[in-house]
Amino acid sequence: MFEKGPVAAMTSALFCDECGAALPAQATSCAACRHYFGAPAPSPPVQAARASLPPTLATTAGVPRPGALFAQRYRILEKVGEGGFAVTYQAEDLEQHRRFVAIKQINLSRLSPQQMIEATDSFNREVGYLSHLKYHGIPIIYDYYTDPDHWYVVMEYIEGETLEDRLKKAHRGRFSTQKVLDIGIALCDVLGYLHAQRPPIVFRDVKPANIMLTRTGRIYLIDFGIARQYTSGQSRDTAPLGSPGYAAPEQYGKAQTTAQTDIYGLGATLQTLLTGKDPLELAISSEKQRRKIKRRVPRKLRPLLQRMMERDVSQRPESMQEVKEQLMRFNHKFRVQKANRVLVAMSVAIIDAIFLTIITVIFLLFSRILSPLLIILIFALVYLIVAVLRLRKAADDITKACSQEQLIEPITQTQYSKK
Repeated sequence: MFEKGPVAAMTSALFCDECGAALPAQATSCAACRHYFGAPAPSPPVQAARASLPPTLATTAGVPRPGALFAQRYRILEKVGEGGFAVTYQAEDLEQHRRFVAIKQINLSRLSPQQMIEATDSFNREVGYLSHLKYHGIPIIYDYYTDPDHWYVVMEYIEGETLEDRLKKAHRGRFSTQKVLDIGIALCDVLGYLHAQRPPIVFRDVKPANIMLTRTGRIYLIDFGIARQYTSGQSRDTAPLGSPGYAAPEQYGKAQTTAQTDIYGLGATLQTLLTGKDPLELAISSEKQRRKIKRRVPRKLRPLLQRMMERDVSQRPESMQEVKEQLMRFNHKFRVQKANRVLVAMSVAIIDAIFLTIITVIFLLFSRILSPLLIILIFALVYLIVAVLRLRKAADDITKACSQEQLIEPITQTQYSKK
């Protein structure tokens, strides 16, 4: 049966209040965490009502199929994703002018007790956070439903691809520096918004697979399944969660996760986008290969990424705002260099046009009084002069680019020291 209501109600009758595991109707203790409840609880109303399911809802339980009507409101179009404990479908909302939505389904019947605990926690976190967060770059949650074997979340449909999928199709298997800078600055805004909540929300799973890029270039964070609120005074998280390579060391139970945890994940993500190699691939590479791959990262950007991925939390930037300012400063210098290169190319084209015009004039003036051999020699001399001038211009451009690159101040220990 489909039930709707406050998020807290989903764990008070059918699930353990302590760990979130599913419980039989008359349970007095939890089989997963051994939490004792005392006297048997009366069967919740949802159990008695199972036999009287409305026909439309009964037919939507289980695996939604294209064309099926879910919750008498959402028409299923197609399956668009699958991962972890969930399957995601695209649907249209018949009550909102056929607005596209995403319906995430979690199938409880195939989960082990431990998986059910994790799925319960993930579901409650996502519904709990997304139901009150309102910010561009974070999906909107519209509704949620439960039946005896499934949970469903109805949320904003984001038409785009994850950065992980985009990276597979990218030229040379990696993104351009400019694109990575734009993505990094946008993610700083979204993550900064989460960290500004009271208490702060730590996403804990920043990686290319959890970042969507739309056709219009908009960035979204998806999958809040392991996000958590920072708890003042707590020594470490209740459980080690995160994706290998992108998870900071403190996510493995050594300390409590903070905003610096997301800074670590963002640094690893930007490195992956620039190099085309994820952190685990780099870790198993030889030292020579690792140095070669890391040279794909702009030299003046490397110190920032290294600090973002410091194992020692105190050595990382203090906030997303600090990371954003560094990225924007580098981005400004990078754009200036690109503009200079365009101007240089235009200058070379103008010089070529002038010399070709001179050659044409010379040919018209002297073709009648000079021998063909002399005309050929004049052409060769002019082209030689043009080539020498272009080579000198290129050398000057390289020198200028190097001097401009030095203008980007290195990121020092002082800049990241506690104020």
